[in-house]
Amino acid sequence: MKKLLYSMLTVFILINTACSKDFLDVEAPSNVDEDFVLVSPEDAQKVLAGIYDIWYDLDRLLYYETEVVGSDSECHPENYASQNRHIPEGLFATEHLIDDSNARPTFNECYQIINRCNIILEALEAKDAYQQAKAVGEPSAWTQVYGEAVAARATCYKLLVRYFGDVPYFDYAVRTKSQTDTMGLTSRDVIYDKEIEALQKAVPLMYRLGAGGLTAERFSGTYGDALIGRLAFDAAGYQLRRTDFDYGNVSFDQIGIENATWKAKYVRRTDWKSYMEIAKEYYLKVVNNPGSARLIESDERGAGFNNPFQRNFQYLMDLEVSPESLYESGYTQGFNSDFPYSFGRPSGGPGSNGYPAKNYGQARIYASFYYGDFMPNDKRRDVTACVTGNSGKASEVLMNFAPGSREKGGLAMNKLDEARFKDPYEARQRQSGCNWQQLRMADVMLDLAYASAASGDESTAKTYLKKVRSRAFSAADQATFVTAYVDGKSGQALLDAIAFERKLELAGEGKTRWDMTLYGKMPERIKQLRDRQIDMFNGLKNNGYYTFPETGMTISNYVWTKYVNIKTDIDPSLNLLTAQTPEGITVSDPRYPVLVPGWRGTSDTWTDYISTLPSNKVNLAIRGLYEYIDPNGPVALALEADGYVKSPWGINIVGNESQYTSDIFKGYPDSYYNEGQPPRYIRAIPSETLDQSNGNITQGYGHASE
Repeated sequence: MKKLLYSMLTVFILINTACSKDFLDVEAPSNVDEDFVLVSPEDAQKVLAGIYDIWYDLDRLLYYETEVVGSDSECHPENYASQNRHIPEGLFATEHLIDDSNARPTFNECYQIINRCNIILEALEAKDAYQQAKAVGEPSAWTQVYGEAVAARATCYKLLVRYFGDVPYFDYAVRTKSQTDTMGLTSRDVIYDKEIEALQKAVPLMYRLGAGGLTAERFSGTYGDALIGRLAFDAAGYQLRRTDFDYGNVSFDQIGIENATWKAKYVRRTDWKSYMEIAKEYYLKVVNNPGSARLIESDERGAGFNNPFQRNFQYLMDLEVSPESLYESGYTQGFNSDFPYSFGRPSGGPGSNGYPAKNYGQARIYASFYYGDFMPNDKRRDVTACVTGNSGKASEVLMNFAPGSREKGGLAMNKLDEARFKDPYEARQRQSGCNWQQLRMADVMLDLAYASAASGDESTAKTYLKKVRSRAFSAADQATFVTAYVDGKSGQALLDAIAFERKLELAGEGKTRWDMTLYGKMPERIKQLRDRQIDMFNGLKNNGYYTFPETGMTISNYVWTKYVNIKTDIDPSLNLLTAQTPEGITVSDPRYPVLVPGWRGTSDTWTDYISTLPSNKVNLAIRGLYEYIDPNGPVALALEADGYVKSPWGINIVGNESQYTSDIFKGYPDSYYNEGQPPRYIRAIPSETLDQSNGNITQGYGHASE
């Protein structure tokens, strides 16, 4: 997987125009004729490469700061007070700098891309060659480039609305400051409508994935249809809206009360169903005409793997584009890449030459989600979260619920793991070359299921809910956990089941926070999360364990661990790193402590290094993860006699009470829920934009203006 690398040529002419500092601070255009680089579609694609070059980092900062750490499944690892970024993630318990070092670059880079796209689109529309290609009515190299620019612009506006609410909108090239002198905020409803309309015109003339040489590292017609669906879905959803802003003739359904201090309310438009119909229509276009994209429903790797869900992520770790991807942001090994450093299985290794090198682990999984939402036979559980991290010395280390990073901070993400790479990159941290999978087929199918159910088409909804859920369970479990489970749902229960499935399917991918918002469930789900965490805390504190009623799974204060060499002590054929836990294995099986949970361990490619370690310092055997073992009882005594060590587990949740209870969504306490207050998730508009707007752009949602 590589970035789209092109010669400098005059490809990056557009760098000298459009928003190098702020979208209202426009430098003079280049004195080079812009049309020079658009002589052919290939030259136009080189110009687009400049946009993709920004895209590799676009949204990473706010994704890192809020989206992948701020839901009812995903959390941050450090103490709340240790990082200012926990303030917006937790819905602003205190005020935050409006020129936040993560929000401001995201705002500016989105507008930088938007204006470059507008310049490209304007130049293309003026070319006879493009107009002739468009008149044919079939995809061509010219119309594909045009569609990519439209898709990039629309995606940026989608992000801006998600993070900042109503924002300035322009769909024309801005070259001089005078063009923005009277520009104010535009209603998100107008933005959604205009970008949907532009995409509806452009997408039919784009190549589907796999055609025209397209991979998922570029925007395709397949992605474009999904983007229309996403924009319509967002337009139909609940969002935080200003009460000091004119939304024209759009009327709203409201949840809870208006906050007079923030001048905001939590609403969706009353005609939301018409947008859900659009979402359904275009999501169906994706699944019915996906090009080369597909849901991975089987695992060709053979015995021992048997996990098509994990197969998707293994493509990324093999540095291959996944067939499930509609869009992946491409990275090159040896260059900066945050995946899996921030969003994968942590490692305590050094910054370079580690086994693997340091992985910080910015995003983690709530214990109440891991134990209380995943059924123990759901194949996604162990792939999503891991109870061990990498030591950095080619061995496992038990995760620790004490706040911190690396092995500390709680349950680790496990969809990406540098130890699981086909060819692990050991030279330096943050340079793995692993792509960022931003949209995959399961995501689209579950959105389609929700839009269908919301539109009254429960048959289609159940079809796609079953399709995604089916691969998470074995053949023996299909009748109970897929067919009967889905067929027994209708109305709001079906919508809730789809929302829950998205939570299970997409955990650790930064999608759940926005889902909570759009479904109108953010206040309710925050309260439910905090209550479950408190119940778990009280059980651990008072009894030494807590059993989740939904799954029957038990978390305890202590587990028992022992280092083993599975190749010599257990089974030379085993490789925990890629092992799906065998069906029906019980605690009486001598392999149980190393096979449950699965998808952990260390890389066999480090055999030479492992040989320098003591043979008992590679893999962890663990007992007590899902059962309560009395520390003073006979089982504990027998384990310790066998060399196991009593190790802290839930006791570190007890020792850090606020981290796991009151600090969760600290800006939305129970009193807000009881009052029906709206959730304050929207970010502040940067001060530079306010200052240069001549008073036409004002701050909202209670944020300061300077």
